[in-house]
Amino acid sequence: MFLLNILKKLPLSVLYLLSDCLAFIAFSIVKYRRKVVFDNLSKAFPDKERKELSKIARKFYKHMADWLVETLKASNLSEAQLRKRVDFRNTASIREYLDQDKSVIVLTAHQFNWEWVLLSGCLAFETPIDAIYMPVNNKRVESLLLAIRSRFGGLPIPKDEALPTLIKRIKKKRIIAMVADQRPPQHVTDKYWAHFLQQETAFYPGAESLPKFTKLPVFFLRTRKIGRGRYTVSIEKIAEPPYDYLKKEIMPTYIEKVEELLKEHPDNWLWTHKRWKYARGAYE
Repeated sequence: MFLLNILKKLPLSVLYLLSDCLAFIAFSIVKYRRKVVFDNLSKAFPDKERKELSKIARKFYKHMADWLVETLKASNLSEAQLRKRVDFRNTASIREYLDQDKSVIVLTAHQFNWEWVLLSGCLAFETPIDAIYMPVNNKRVESLLLAIRSRFGGLPIPKDEALPTLIKRIKKKRIIAMVADQRPPQHVTDKYWAHFLQQETAFYPGAESLPKFTKLPVFFLRTRKIGRGRYTVSIEKIAEPPYDYLKKEIMPTYIEKVEELLKEHPDNWLWTHKRWKYARGAYE
């Protein structure tokens, strides 16, 4: 932690030099999860040749290394720096609800840098963000991430505590955020299956059920990296009540938007996890 405390005080220009080294080491020397990355990419983009996939993979490792140092720096960035580096667009649709003291749900994906988007969102909308997240096993890393995510009034909520926590806060105006492209474990029986990037893919069903339970509108945050440490976030409405509880109204649209974004910028998504670890029906 002593080293991290020193690193987070360095300017981003220096941290990006460290990022360049980390990306090279991860891709070319350690080959960190490189097989998983290429396996995922080849499944998602079967029409692309190996040379093109390798180009995407190299860019991905650079983005991932940038995400790492940027997340570390997030604990030390000022409000003014964050506002300058993350530009929220099309905000009127969300503000329409917030100005009436109504809460909203936002869905996003593992597009870099979702940590900066969370912090900048608290500032841009001047509203606390309840961010539902998957806890990590390393307690020190978990503690660091919680400190970063709660800097500007945000409330990180572990996934398993989401529903009871949100019920307690149901009357408080806030933004509920979910990074909804995660793969549920094999033992979870309540999965949402969809065709995603050429594969039958399992999702958590919460992005469909939570808006209907809370009767809140749902928005998609489309994040684009336009330069090192520079991001734009476009906001698109997915659905709003009244909902049809017999239809899947939210997840199909969300998945379509994520897939569209990944086809535009395939190097800017978290490819190091085994997204298609098991087949539909194999454990159900």
